[in-house]
Amino acid sequence: MKILVDIGNSRLKWGVEEFNEVNFCGAVDYRQDDYIEPLVQSWKNLSRPKVLAISSVVEHHRVEQLIQIAQLLWPDVDIVLPAASAFACNVTNAYAQPEKLGIDRWLNLLALRHFYPGQACVVDCGTAITVDFLDDLGQHLGGLISPGLTLMKKSLLHGTADLPFSEVVQCPGLADHTDAAIYCGTLYAAVGLIELALSRQPDQQNIILTGGDASVIARNLAVRTVVEPDFVLKGMALYCQ
Repeated sequence: MKILVDIGNSRLKWGVEEFNEVNFCGAVDYRQDDYIEPLVQSWKNLSRPKVLAISSVVEHHRVEQLIQIAQLLWPDVDIVLPAASAFACNVTNAYAQPEKLGIDRWLNLLALRHFYPGQACVVDCGTAITVDFLDDLGQHLGGLISPGLTLMKKSLLHGTADLPFSEVVQCPGLADHTDAAIYCGTLYAAVGLIELALSRQPDQQNIILTGGDASVIARNLAVRTVVEPDFVLKGMALYCQ
């Protein structure tokens, strides 16, 4: 059994891979001072793993902290720290410096190639929105990075005098009050980015959305998509093989 950990820009998520199946287990907000205790309690309830794999886009001390916890719980566990490379799992990295590609994007691409072979696109709708394309040979064609929905809203809060920040869900469309106008404006900005990127790369056979805002963005796209909530974890399981 493997424990798969994804430390993103906002949350720490984990799942387990057993018998070639990945199951999501839980998530915590690692920016909270008290996140360690619930994490440890959850991990104590898991079966003893052979491998702990950690993907992280944040400071390395977070990873070191998790390794220490894991080695206290399971002294003989093998630690795997995935890194982007020029080639893996039938995917060729487009970056001239392959290691500079974000590990979350790389793992998404590995999962994309394995589960959706052919010309395909993966969009990660998290704190940042990333859009990456593969051709039918597994060649990464490159990608895009943009602020995610919450980050766009917060940029208005910090960059203007009177615009508020709200997490209330609004009905998409032309708005008659400011909260809704911000909600719809940022949503349409994300949708427009994705649809324009897709229009510049026609004939995509599969368009996969993942990340916390994947469902809300997918509902507003004019193209057919598949929502995969735990795609990074699936890519990590493939990497560990």
